[in-house]
Amino acid sequence: MSEVDWIDVHHHAYHGRLADALAARGVTHMAPGVPVPGWAAADTLQVMAEHDLAAAVLSVLMPDAALLLPGAADLVRQTNEWTADVVREHPDRFGLLATLPLPDVPAALAEVEYAFDVLDAGGVVLPASLPDGSVLGDPGLDPLLAELDRRGAVVFVHPNPGYRCSCTGAPDFAAAVPPPLVDFVMDTTRAVANMLFRGALRRFPGIRFILAHGGGTIPFLVGRLELARTWVLPGQDGSVREDLGRLYYETAQSSSFAALACVDAVARPGHVLFGTDFPFMAGPVVGQTRREVAAHRPGIGGAGMALFPGLSATART
Repeated sequence: MSEVDWIDVHHHAYHGRLADALAARGVTHMAPGVPVPGWAAADTLQVMAEHDLAAAVLSVLMPDAALLLPGAADLVRQTNEWTADVVREHPDRFGLLATLPLPDVPAALAEVEYAFDVLDAGGVVLPASLPDGSVLGDPGLDPLLAELDRRGAVVFVHPNPGYRCSCTGAPDFAAAVPPPLVDFVMDTTRAVANMLFRGALRRFPGIRFILAHGGGTIPFLVGRLELARTWVLPGQDGSVREDLGRLYYETAQSSSFAALACVDAVARPGHVLFGTDFPFMAGPVVGQTRREVAAHRPGIGGAGMALFPGLSATART
């Protein structure tokens, strides 16, 4: 790979076998109005060729309904093995972010061990909020974050596909304004704020968090959050801006000049990554995202290679 090769860190792999397994459990949608998408490796390889993408890091967000059914841990294990099979078939093109069977923390810890030590995963994907209503950063998840911290893991924080904000007031808000437009970015924002003010970002500094969709509204709110620190965390040393600057921010649905300007105002150099959200965002959107990001920061490919050195080292051979 060269310094300008692009790695897509936000790329979903909803295998046909996974869709069939979910349907057999009565789960056909990620959330109301959002069916489980069809996907095959060939689809991704075609999009990558059309838009000059060198590699993609594959992840799966499991629908809440599937995670609350008996056998969830077994389904998650199968899903990770299916993705690992794809990576083994195309080691120069794909990486793996493992799914975890949350909210079952002991099962999630077992899956972390298997994913890293057996499947050679490049990291994990965590939902910003969990099926049981907890939020990333809640104390009950500390054992999981401690293990990920010990491993220096890459953790991709993605909105829960089933998340619905209850603060909008109007009962028909979701019908008028689809949740991915507003609620998703607020799910990520709540999770990051929770980790920030509960101290999780400082207690687990070894975790390299990637925030989906430009970090939700975190880059826009950084100044407000820093002011809030004066009464939420009075007397504590350090800077909110420094804590948030250590996180990584990817560009899916956040590639406009204004969105990237907000991200640039908070992220450290090398902490902005390219992402597309394929297949939820189709090929033309992938192309638009790439063009917009290239116009703003043409060297973004190097950031992805630094975070996933195993993938870049394989691709160089």
